[in-house]
Amino acid sequence: MLCPKCGYYAEKEESVCPKCGEILKKEYDLRETGAQAIRQGKRAREAALKRPSAREEETRKARARRSGASRADTEVQAAVRDKEAFERDLESLGVSEEKEAERGAGFERRRRPMYDDETLETEQAQIDEARYQESRGSRYHLVNWIKVALIVFVVAVLAVVGGWFFLKKTDAGQKIMARMGREANSTALWAVGEDMMNEGDIDGAISSFERAKALDEAEGTVDVDGLLLLASAYEAAGREDDAASLYEQIYTETPSRTEAYINHIRILMLGRHPGDLAKAGELMKLAYEKTGDSSFLTQRNDLLPAPPEVDLTAAYYESRKHIQITSYQGYDVYYTFDENAELPAGGNLYREPVYLDEGTHNLRAVAVNGELVSDELRGTYKIIMPSPMTPRCTLAPNTYKNRQKVKLKPGKDNENDDDIVIYYTVDGSNPDADCPIYTGEAIQLPSGWVTLKAVAVNKYHKVSNMLEVKYKIEAKPFPLSAYDPAEDQIGKIRLYATSLADFQKEYGEGTLKEEFKREGFTGGMRTYEYPWGTVTVTLKQAAWTVVEIDILQGGTFSGPRGTNIGDAEAFVVGKFRDMGQVASASGNRGLYATDTTSGKIWKQDDGGSIIRYRYYTDGHWIQLDYTTGKGGTVQEIHLQYIP
Repeated sequence: MLCPKCGYYAEKEESVCPKCGEILKKEYDLRETGAQAIRQGKRAREAALKRPSAREEETRKARARRSGASRADTEVQAAVRDKEAFERDLESLGVSEEKEAERGAGFERRRRPMYDDETLETEQAQIDEARYQESRGSRYHLVNWIKVALIVFVVAVLAVVGGWFFLKKTDAGQKIMARMGREANSTALWAVGEDMMNEGDIDGAISSFERAKALDEAEGTVDVDGLLLLASAYEAAGREDDAASLYEQIYTETPSRTEAYINHIRILMLGRHPGDLAKAGELMKLAYEKTGDSSFLTQRNDLLPAPPEVDLTAAYYESRKHIQITSYQGYDVYYTFDENAELPAGGNLYREPVYLDEGTHNLRAVAVNGELVSDELRGTYKIIMPSPMTPRCTLAPNTYKNRQKVKLKPGKDNENDDDIVIYYTVDGSNPDADCPIYTGEAIQLPSGWVTLKAVAVNKYHKVSNMLEVKYKIEAKPFPLSAYDPAEDQIGKIRLYATSLADFQKEYGEGTLKEEFKREGFTGGMRTYEYPWGTVTVTLKQAAWTVVEIDILQGGTFSGPRGTNIGDAEAFVVGKFRDMGQVASASGNRGLYATDTTSGKIWKQDDGGSIIRYRYYTDGHWIQLDYTTGKGGTVQEIHLQYIP
């Protein structure tokens, strides 16, 4: 320790200064300042107090070694720092080192040795050389490459994850992926395609748009704005047909978007294909119906011809009419009354007034200018002409003992009509145009059960309801019975029952004349010829069976009820039932009629007639005909089976 009086350095175990005999204190204030502090060795003491522990010193030295410094370097630097600090203290007090040294050689001797400038420079050079050599030898041995590699790996992983997140999860990243042609979402593809369009890269824009469209379709979504951009790109690339198809898809799936209608109409108005202008007109109509935008309707009216006009208002009429159909613009007019016909192709070109008969007529007409077709003119005309009232008779239905006569007259509402014609029958058939016309004379009713039937017909050929009145006239002579094939046979022949073998055994084999087929018969047909006429057979269950016989010569066969070839017409008619009905205007005369049997005389053009009797049984008809010549005598008797 230092003596506080003379500054002599004494060992710490000494209690009296060896030089001046001053008693040394074991404890003294280390907080002195100025020259006293320097003389008392304060700097040295403070340095001693601040000197680190052994462990701290070892740690400091290890750090110095890692940084390339040697132990000598550390000590020299510490000495230099002490010298510089000591000199600064002297300067602050205005005391030089030499003057302080004069105050006591003991202090100079015991003071920490100092280094002069030359020595410091030499030592510093040695330190630099040692540091360089040590750093060369320890550089590659002190770096922890595993830690460096781990840090680099972690940084790389973080960079990859961050890059993946940026590219996959952000809009900007997805746009980068889309531009690189990599997988991206549809939103990014639509945006990149729009950017490409703005840059003038139409093909690239179409490619990006189509990829976006495919993704949306796969996900079941629709981006209408994107589809409109794609259609615009198609147009820019000269692909108008593709654009038109896409516009049609848009307004079909999203009818409220007017842009698709407008753009498609614009393409159709170019008239690049036949029929485009007509399609444009139809699309304008559809656009108006779907969007309610009246501008489409105005545009359509300016494009298409005006609908045709008629001179007769569609309404209900009680007489036949004629109508005229015209186009005030001078265009051709096509019309039809068929609801299923397609106009104008399925219509008639109007050339003259159209006649409307009774019934309901649904008129449709269009005006045509090239491929442009107007809207349809539609009108319903109901022509329902009045029907006459049911005619009346003067004889009430009843039973009468004597022959009676009856008169007919129109219904009350038609009493003054001059155009009423009354048709009637007393043979049991329903009145039609081939029945007797009532002339105003009384009708003679036959005996037996008689049914008077009558209808009235006006100038419009409208037929009234039928008058039907039944009478019982108990006066002779009563009418004969009607034809019945079960009783009225020719020889032993029963049609569709007698076999050809049995017939040939009885009447000879005959000569095969022809083979043929006839409607209604499942088997084949054959006709055999005989001197008296012919017989026709059909194959029935593997056996040929008679179905028709034609008698041309008398002798072998005769007709039913004693009738024969050469008999007069009146003779034959007199053998069967006859209700006495007069002939119609055509000369035909009804003899009798029921639901299952009838008789009638049919006049022929050659002046002759056919007396025909028919009988219905078991799902087929048996028909017996007598054919008379111009002279009125029977020339042929024909009996046949009609399925």
